[in-house]
Amino acid sequence: MTPPRPLTAPRGPRRRDLLGGLALAGLAGTALTGCAGGDGPRRTDSVRIILGHGAAPGNPRSEGALAFQRLVAEKSDGEVEIQILGQESVGSDTEMMVSVAAGTLDMSINSQGPFSSYVPEAALIGLPFLFETSQHAYQVLDGPIQDEIAVLAEEKGFHVLGYWDNGMRDITNSVHPIEVPEDLAGLKIRTPDDPMTIDIFDQLGANPTPMAFGELYLGLRQGAVDGQENPVVNIHSSSLHEVQAHLAVTGHKYETNPFVMSTTRWEKLDDAVRTVIQEAAVEALAEQRRLMTEQTAEIYTEFEQSLQVTHPDRAVFREATAPVYETWQQEHPDFFEQITAAADEIRAEHEESAA
Repeated sequence: MTPPRPLTAPRGPRRRDLLGGLALAGLAGTALTGCAGGDGPRRTDSVRIILGHGAAPGNPRSEGALAFQRLVAEKSDGEVEIQILGQESVGSDTEMMVSVAAGTLDMSINSQGPFSSYVPEAALIGLPFLFETSQHAYQVLDGPIQDEIAVLAEEKGFHVLGYWDNGMRDITNSVHPIEVPEDLAGLKIRTPDDPMTIDIFDQLGANPTPMAFGELYLGLRQGAVDGQENPVVNIHSSSLHEVQAHLAVTGHKYETNPFVMSTTRWEKLDDAVRTVIQEAAVEALAEQRRLMTEQTAEIYTEFEQSLQVTHPDRAVFREATAPVYETWQQEHPDFFEQITAAADEIRAEHEESAA
């Protein structure tokens, strides 16, 4: 596999970079002297682990991180501390992936696009209209597929702790309603730096424009881009609906938030700490997915009142994006067969039970 390109060094330090650097410098020690309360045996040191993510407060990714922090503290009797640095305070998702790979950031609840720059097969999770719902995606991702991706990620320096839900993605814009693929022609649509998403919007005739999520609100407000695509929980928690008039409920692709830890750091932890982290990660994943389901339903109801909402025929969009399948099948034929077969099997089971 081709390794990801290194990030281009900025011309000068940004304020966020300086603050992030100071935070990391202050938390760089992996062991702190102290002891935990309780009646059981006491350790002579405690462990501090730094977790970075890019979500806004209230977003299920942010809330899930807080749940993970709490669960780790409870399960370790306070001997393992998770220090959360959210809202891209230590860099964009792409920058955080670079830091985790290098071992300078312990862990990150990241995004599928930056993750797939290291594990290209993971991009196929976002094949257009591969999944009918998030629950459909869970059933596929929680099977052998997750183990396949985890093995590939380990080779690149990432220990995968779970695949959190980043939702089914819809389209907003400030120009006109979207009913058919032709309505996207020429629209400048912000996408993450994700080759699958870029391919989809190229195929739909839009002008896909990669942009860091932290820059998106301003980009929409100033007209640098006409629209964007995201799950509605991300749209709402980052107030993107304030600068967009139209929402098209396309559900054109599903994405996961890979929860990854630097293998360098993981290998230095003792077995008891690893067990705590793994157990907490499983429970936090369930909490994050629950919040995604609840918030998604609530936000759709709100947006029906505040935005001009359309519900395009998914079959028409699925047909328009069919060539994307051909491209990615050629790129990763074995994994393509594995993930599409798993998705088809679950879909057939749902159809049979509904009949």
